[in-house]
Parts: sequence; structure tokens; C-alpha cells
Amino acid sequence: MNGPGQASTRVAADVLETFVRDLYLAAGVPGDDAQTIAGATLCQETRGNTTHGLRLVHFNLRGLDDGTIRANPDQPVLSDRGMTAVIEGDHGVGIVGCMKGMRLAIAKAREGGIGVALIVRNNHFLAAVPYCLEAANAGMIGMAFSNTKGSMGYPGARGSVIGNTPMGFGIPTAGGFPILFDACMTASGGRMRQWIREGKRIPRDIRGFDRDGRPTDDPRAVIGGGTTMPIGGHKGAGLAILVEALTGVLGGAAFLSDITPRDQADRTDKTHAVSHCCIAIDVAAFMPVADFEARMADFVADLKGSPLDGESDEIRLPGERMERTRRECEIHGVPLEPDVRQELEEWAKRLGVRFPDTL
Repeated sequence: MNGPGQASTRVAADVLETFVRDLYLAAGVPGDDAQTIAGATLCQETRGNTTHGLRLVHFNLRGLDDGTIRANPDQPVLSDRGMTAVIEGDHGVGIVGCMKGMRLAIAKAREGGIGVALIVRNNHFLAAVPYCLEAANAGMIGMAFSNTKGSMGYPGARGSVIGNTPMGFGIPTAGGFPILFDACMTASGGRMRQWIREGKRIPRDIRGFDRDGRPTDDPRAVIGGGTTMPIGGHKGAGLAILVEALTGVLGGAAFLSDITPRDQADRTDKTHAVSHCCIAIDVAAFMPVADFEARMADFVADLKGSPLDGESDEIRLPGERMERTRRECEIHGVPLEPDVRQELEEWAKRLGVRFPDTL
């Protein structure tokens, strides 16, 4: 989306993916890893998840440049037992470590029906969709979770005391695209900044507070030292605890107040980094994948056949809007907001990479 008065230019999706890959290559990231990062970034951007797509290229390249993110991290498997594993993230680009985790979880699920991989001391993983889609494309149900630094309130506490704990799942279907769910337990900082760019207020169903604990619908007040509360109150708070337990706690890594903002931490100390959990469930361990996908198609038809509420024109599934946006980007190109384009052009010039032609 564009803010008031903003106009976007478009670039072909495959061309843009190659450009992003080349930026990371120029920043010292190995070839396969650079391709993984570019693929996940465009997976997000082409599905309309623009707050957690190309906007984070600047974040990663800046970290690679100043040494707070490692271009070629050492990521051994620390534990490999049965259908479980723990991978060292070594504070590399978060996408790389988390995708290694999901691919290992998928491989283990092929053997025993389910695979669980934790990735510890990693970095921002964008969002859950790329990893859940990786599992769904393999004929599996995929789930991905991450803890984060304190960015959300908790019932009874003051200030931001727990991460917004992004999570998601992917389910293969026979409907032409998988069901893809991706959410965190409150509005993300990226979403707040998007509302600021668009001149919008915080929606009524999200409780926002300023730095003095006063209720507010101004995203600037929240970004400026305030906080938001979990969606659904105690329900979202409970899910946040589950994610913390599945990531930093179970992985023997940082959680809650031990996850500190990188600009406040010792730049040589990687112990404060975030962790992730990837789970893959092999549908074939229960029934033929084609049968499951057909049953999911029946499930979707049943749900979509429900009476409308009088205000909606259709019943949409998680991932359906994303798929429509992806198809539009495939035909018309990926829109670049002016500030994102400017950042990418600056990095292209700095790293000696040619900026792609626009459509």
C-alpha cells in the first residue's frame, strides 16, 4: 500500500528476486544463502506482506555492513535426536537459519511422520509464511514460531515485557493454493510504521498505550515508548507464552528480558539473539496426500458455503488474499513504494549492483 500522495513503480518479480540476491552476494553472503534470502523476501513481498518483505532488506544489509549480522555464520546441528534437532543460528541473516530448520524438519518428517527443529541465537526471520509454504509445498502441514525482544504488554504488567511472538501455519489443499496463516499476538512495529506512513489510527480492536500508560490510538505514541496488548487479552498472552516455551526456553537460548535490542547489546555478544521453532507434519503418514488435499477442498467448500453475515461479500481463507496479490504481481510486476525504492537504489549504488528496470 502507498501513503497519501505516494505512487509506486513496478518491477518484474523474477527480476527483482535476482536483484535482491545480487545485493546479498555483494554483501558477502554465500550464493545458496543469498538465493534463499531473496526467495523468502519476494515470497513475502509478492503476497502483499510489504512490512516484512523488501523493507527488511535495508535492516539486513546494514547489519551485514556493521558486523552485527554475520554473512557466513557457523550453523552446526547442535542436537540431532529422533525426530528433533537444534541448529545454531550464530546470528546470521535470520531467513537462512530458519529455512535450514524447516528443511531439516521436513526431512525428519519424511522419516518419522513429524519433524521439529529449533534454531537458536538467530535473527529476524521476516515472518512465518516462507517456512510454512516450504512445508506445504512438500505435502506437509508446516508451523513456524519465533520469539522476539520485548515489544508487547502482558496483563498485569506495565510496558513491553514480552515479544509479539509471530507464528503461522501452512496446509496443502487441492484448491490451487495452500492455506497460509501468519500473525503475531499484537500489531507489529512494522504495521505501526505503515499506519504512520498512511496517516491511519490504530484499529479499535487493538489496545494501544503511550509511554505513560494512557490508552491511545496514535501509532506514533506507541512507537515512541508505548506498547500494545495481546489480541484477545489473556488468550493472546497464553499463546505468547507457548511460543516462548517452544523457542528460547526449549532451545536453551535467550527469552524475555534477556533478548535485548541489538543497538544496546555488546556487538560481539550473540547470546541475546532470537530463536525459532519449525514443525513439519507429513500428511502421508496419515493418508495419501491427494486424499488429504481433496478432504481439505471439501472443508473449504463447506466453510465458504456458510451464510454470509450481511456485511461481507465472501468468506475468505487465510492466504486467499495473499494468493490474489501474488497472481497480480506475477502479471503486473511488484510495486515498490518510493522510500523502499530509494533505500534499494542506495544499497545498489553502494554495493555496485545494477538496479533493475521498472515496468
